[in-house]
Amino acid sequence: MEKPTLKARIDGCFTFLYDSSKGTVLGRGPRSWCEITVFYIIFFACLAGFFAATIAGFYQTIEEHQPRLQGTSSILRANPGMGYEPMPDMDTTLIYARKIEKERQAYVDSINKVLKAYNTTGLVSTDCTGINETRLDAKVPCRVNFTALTEGCNEANAYGMLEAKPCVLLKLNKIYNWIPAVWDVEEAQTASAVPEYIKKKYTNDRIWVDCHGENPADDDNLGLDAITYYPQQGFPLAFYPYMNQKDYRSPLMFVKFNNVTNHLGLMIECKALAKNIVVDRTDKEGGVHFELLIDP
Repeated sequence: MEKPTLKARIDGCFTFLYDSSKGTVLGRGPRSWCEITVFYIIFFACLAGFFAATIAGFYQTIEEHQPRLQGTSSILRANPGMGYEPMPDMDTTLIYARKIEKERQAYVDSINKVLKAYNTTGLVSTDCTGINETRLDAKVPCRVNFTALTEGCNEANAYGMLEAKPCVLLKLNKIYNWIPAVWDVEEAQTASAVPEYIKKKYTNDRIWVDCHGENPADDDNLGLDAITYYPQQGFPLAFYPYMNQKDYRSPLMFVKFNNVTNHLGLMIECKALAKNIVVDRTDKEGGVHFELLIDP
């Protein structure tokens, strides 16, 4: 069979686009085009209607100002996780305090990114100094004392990096309507979860935080007596519960390691202490783990 010439192919293409002898465009006459247009209008209208009905049904299952699933029914299981900074590299948990300015600046920028939301004007908040219990019906959130928070750990000293005394910023994740259950002073004395050194100074006005080495050798080289907490060792109860208040900011705490053995990698764990906080390293709940290495 003889192949069609190039001219025949071009003529066939133009004939398909518009055939004057049959009055068709792209092989369809006016009636056919009218029918298919009506079909697709109805088809897409039904599709849009189904989509709108699905979205409307979805919005009926959520609340505007609070999550529908709370407490143990939520994905967070009413057990807050803990985050820490600096962590400029998500692929490692090592905090490597070195002289190199470029690397030091990466840690500073990591902490500054978190603190930026706290050191700002115009926030609607209240001073909760002296309030030692949860504020169940509070409409206005507590104000984080930024001056006290950054007293010993600030950008001027590169958050302790310039002094070879690195600072780590800790924060508990927000869970809607979660109320911390802390021990009474008497209960804390017999609670196995409360370390002995905290029992000596325990008060029931906060969620205490304990930072320590994961192994005895880590503790020996960490200098537990030389750890300083700013503005205090724990998160005040007055910040809880979180009820989606406008301008709410989670309480923060700096942990400053003042006497770490140089040139030795240490494994450190910080845990939040409360009756209803379960520390789970696998799911990263209730505490954090990181490594610390100082090369002054």
